[in-house]
Amino acid sequence: MPKKSSSSIELVAGILENYARRGVFRGFSRGPVRDGKAKFNILWHRERLFEFILDAEGKTMRFPAVLPEVPSDSDMFREFKEFVAARQSEELLEHRRIDKAKATVRASTRAGSAGVTLTLRGKDYEYGVRKLVHLVHEVFMVFLYDGRYYDYMVEKFNLDPDRF
Repeated sequence: MPKKSSSSIELVAGILENYARRGVFRGFSRGPVRDGKAKFNILWHRERLFEFILDAEGKTMRFPAVLPEVPSDSDMFREFKEFVAARQSEELLEHRRIDKAKATVRASTRAGSAGVTLTLRGKDYEYGVRKLVHLVHEVFMVFLYDGRYYDYMVEKFNLDPDRF
């Protein structure tokens, strides 16, 4: 593996591990690294295990399964895509926005789950990982909590309706 890929992977791993140490994640572990690609497992929202995949050579990082069982032809996925795209809107405050000059972000579906991918335009892996983690956090704290997805949260995340 090229030294550049190795240092990018270590940088991203360190940032994710720091989130876990600070209690943002409830758990964190490193997975396999091969050909400039690294996998990490994160225990996070609603006690779910999230896979974070970094492709240092391709300058992409993704959470392939943020929301389970969201059909690609559903209104929910359409709204999820709009929400993700809106994170690059000039209307958002700069600290909440993903700068289009630094990265692009997109929503996708795979195996019935909705995920997000961030692609860096440069080499600022720290910027990318922090913005992607913040985006996924906003999915759970903003997108899902607007009231429209109450039944989804109860069904898919075992949300206790008496404590919501």
